Amino acid sequence: MSLQLLHKFLIALLLLGSLNMTHGQEISLSKSSQKIAVDVLLEKAEKAVQNANYDEANRLINSATEIAKDSTIHAKAQMVRISYYINTKQLQTAREAIEMVTPYLQKTSIDYAELLLLETQLFIHSDLIVEAETALSMAQVILIQKPNSSLSLTQKLRRAELDVKIKNYDSAQKSLLDLLPTLLNNRQFYSAAKAQLDLSNILFINKELPASRDFLTQSIMLSEKYNFNFLLKNSYLTYSQLLKKEGDFENSITYLEKFTALNETKDSSLQITAIALELDKLKKSNEALEVSNLLKTEELKGRDTSYILLCVFITLLSLLTLSLFKNNKLRAKSNQVLEDKNSALIEERDRAQDAAKIKADFLSTITHELRTPLYAVTGLTHLLLDTKPRNDQKEHLETLQSSGEYLLSLIDNILDFNKLEANKVELEAIPFDLNKRINDICLSLKGQSKDQNNKLHIQYDNDIPTRLQGDPVKVSQILINLIGNAIKFTSDGDIYVRANKVDNTSNKCLVHFEVEDNGKGISHEKQQAIFENFTQEGSSTTREYGGTGLGLAIVKNLVNLMGGDVKLDSKIGRGSRFSFEIWFELPDSNKFFNENHFPSIPNKRSKTNTITDTSDVTKDPEPEIIITSPVVSDKKTRKQEISKEDVISSKPATPSELSNKLILIVEDNKINQMITRKILEAKHFTCEVANNGDEAIQAAKSKKYDLILMDIHMPITDGKEATKEIRKFDREIPIIALTAVTLSESEKDFYEIGFDDIIPKPFKMEEFFEKIQNAFTNYEIL
Repeated sequence: MSLQLLHKFLIALLLLGSLNMTHGQEISLSKSSQKIAVDVLLEKAEKAVQNANYDEANRLINSATEIAKDSTIHAKAQMVRISYYINTKQLQTAREAIEMVTPYLQKTSIDYAELLLLETQLFIHSDLIVEAETALSMAQVILIQKPNSSLSLTQKLRRAELDVKIKNYDSAQKSLLDLLPTLLNNRQFYSAAKAQLDLSNILFINKELPASRDFLTQSIMLSEKYNFNFLLKNSYLTYSQLLKKEGDFENSITYLEKFTALNETKDSSLQITAIALELDKLKKSNEALEVSNLLKTEELKGRDTSYILLCVFITLLSLLTLSLFKNNKLRAKSNQVLEDKNSALIEERDRAQDAAKIKADFLSTITHELRTPLYAVTGLTHLLLDTKPRNDQKEHLETLQSSGEYLLSLIDNILDFNKLEANKVELEAIPFDLNKRINDICLSLKGQSKDQNNKLHIQYDNDIPTRLQGDPVKVSQILINLIGNAIKFTSDGDIYVRANKVDNTSNKCLVHFEVEDNGKGISHEKQQAIFENFTQEGSSTTREYGGTGLGLAIVKNLVNLMGGDVKLDSKIGRGSRFSFEIWFELPDSNKFFNENHFPSIPNKRSKTNTITDTSDVTKDPEPEIIITSPVVSDKKTRKQEISKEDVISSKPATPSELSNKLILIVEDNKINQMITRKILEAKHFTCEVANNGDEAIQAAKSKKYDLILMDIHMPITDGKEATKEIRKFDREIPIIALTAVTLSESEKDFYEIGFDDIIPKPFKMEEFFEKIQNAFTNYEIL
C-alpha cells in the first residue's frame, strides 16, 4: 500500500468515528432471531479457530457481538471470544474477558459451567494448577446437578489435560482412551484429534514409541481431513521429534519443515489479526481523541483544528509502524532459530549415519578375522582329542575346547545383536514342524542340562497344527537363549518348556510359549534392566555364571520383530518364567501333510514319553527330557505313530564306503586347509584341495566330486563367483559354504546363488558332520 493510500485510509477511519445515526434507523432483532444469527456466526468462528484462520474467526466474533443485544446471547459470544484468546495465547486478555462476563451469569447455570471449563483451560495454560483444580471441581458440581452430555465430555477432557500437566500420565491415558470412542461416535473430531495427540505425547514420554506413532498418525489424518491446522502444526512437530528418537532423521526433517510452513502461516494470520485488533483499538482511541479534540476546539476557539488532526494522524501512524516493525523482528528471529535447528538436525543425522556404517564395517571385518584363528584353535583341539591323549592332557584339551566354544558364542551374540541394531535381520516365511523344532533344541541342550543335574520337561499342546509357517531359525534362537539361561541359573531342578495354542483363524495360529525354571530367580528391581544390552543381574552374576548380557536383549528384539512381547514373572528363590506369544501363518500344504501322515518327531503322542541316550539308561533311571502332551485316543495314537526310521533309513558307513566319497576343499588359508582335510580324513573321506575359486572351477570341470566345501572370502575368484560358474555346468553336485557370515551378507543370498547349505566358521563338529551327512543321506557319519 502506498503512503498516499495509507493516508486516505486513516483519514477515512477518523471521519467514520465522527458520523452519527441521525439520518438512519437502527435495526432491532427479536431474541430468537438474534440467537439463530449469533449461533451460526459462532459456529463458523469456532471452525475458523480450529483451522487457525484467526483473522476470519475475529471478524465473525465481532459480527456476532454486534448482533447480540440480549445479555445471555452476548455472554455466549464473549465465551467464544475467550476461547479464541486462549488459542491465540492472549492469556491476560482472556482473563480480563472472563472477569467481565462472570457477573452476567447465574452461578448454577449451564452457561456458568461452560465458563468455568474455559477458566480451567486458561489456568492450565498459565500453570496455575490449584486454581485449575478449583474451577474444574465447581464445573463438575454444576454438571452433576444439571447434566449436559457435551459439557460432561469437555469436563473429562479438561481433567485429562490437567492430569498431563501434573504428570499423572496413567490417569490421563485411561481417561483419554475411554473418551476417544465417544468423541468419534459423536463426530466431535476436533476433540478426538486433540485426545489422540495427547495420548501420543503421553506414550512418547513413556517411551512406547510404536503406540505413540499409531495415535499420532490417527490425529494427523483427522487434522488433515478437517483442516485442524492448529492441531496439525503440533502433530507435525511431535512426529518430527518421534522420528528423531527412532533415528529416522530424514523424515524427521521433512515433518519439521511441514511444522515450519504451518507455523509461518499461523504467524502471518496472527499478525493480520493483531493488526486488525490494533486498528480496532486505534479506532476507539480515535473516537475518544475526536471527542477530546472537539472540547479543546471549543476552548481554544481560534486554533486550527487541522493541526490537531495532523498530530493524531502522526501518532496513529507511529503506533502502527512500531507494531509492524516489532512483529517483523520477532518473525525474523523465529525463522533464524528454525534454520539453526534444521542445520543441527542434518549434521546430527549425517554423523549418526557415518557412525553406523563405520561400526557395521568394523564388526564385519573383526568378526571374520577372529573366526579364522579360532577355527584353527577349535579344529586342532578336536584333532588332538581324537588321538586318545592322557587323562591330564585330555583335561587341558577339553578346557581349551570349552574356551573356544565360549569365545565363538560371544562372537555370535555380538554379531546377532549388531545385525538387529543395523536392521539387517529379515524374517523368513518357511513351513516347519514346531514340535520337532522344540524337541531338537532340548536334545541339543541335554548335555548342559545333565551337567547341572536338571530335568527338562516339554509340554506341547497337540491342538497346535502340525505345520506352521514362520521363521524357524529365529524361533530356535529365542528358545535356545531362554532355555540355556534357565539351565545356567538352575541346579538340581526342573525346567519346563511349554507351547500352547491360544487362538486361531482360518489362516493363522497364535502360540503361547513359556520357559520356566525353579532356579535362583531375579529380583523385582532388576527385571527390566536384564533386557538391556550388556546387562546382567549384577557383577556377582557375571563372575559366577559368565556371559555377556546380550542373550535376553537379543530375545526381546527378535520377539518384538515377530510382533510379540516378552513377559517375565520371577521371585528370588522361586525361579523365573519367561513367556511370549507369536502369530504363525498356516501353510497351504498343511492339510496334505496331515492326510499323508508325514512324521514330525519321534514323539509317540502318548501322555508322557522320555528321550534319553541308550548308554544312559543303566546309569540314570530318571529321564533327562520329559515330553508331556494331552491324552489322545489309542486309535488316533496308532494312526500318528510314525517314527523317523519309517521315512529315512540310516546305516553306519564303513571306511571303504566313505573312501569312495571324494570331497573338494576350496580354501585359501593353508592352516584351514590342513585342519579341514585332517578332520575329514579321520572319517575316511578322500579329500583334494583348491587354493582359490579359479582352481575349484577347473577341478570341478575335470573331475566328478561327491561334495564341495567352498570358502567365501578368497583371492582371484571368491566362493560366490566360483559357485555361480560351477552351477552353469553342474546342477547336481552338493556345495556347502564354509564362511563367517557378516553383517552385509544374508543366508538367503547364499541359497539363491546355488549353495545347498552353510556352515559358519569355526564350526562345531556335530553340526559340521550333520550337514555333510545331509549330502550323503544314506550314511551315518557321527
